Amino acid sequence: MSTSLGRYGTPRAETEVLSAVVNDDVDHARALLQEMTPTERHALEHQCEEVINLQVLREDDE
Repeated sequence: MSTSLGRYGTPRAETEVLSAVVNDDVDHARALLQEMTPTERHALEHQCEEVINLQVLREDDE
């Protein structure tokens, strides 16, 4: 992966993408996503869905 990892102090592309999004660094997030394989992007999408599901479960308990 040629886009610089670690701009946000993370060693992995997935966490770097999320950190970029949190920091409104859309260009960096897009560049990282373009360099990820389809399998990596699918795994990241699945992980994000898991986080969303955790939040939904928490809201249902309240």
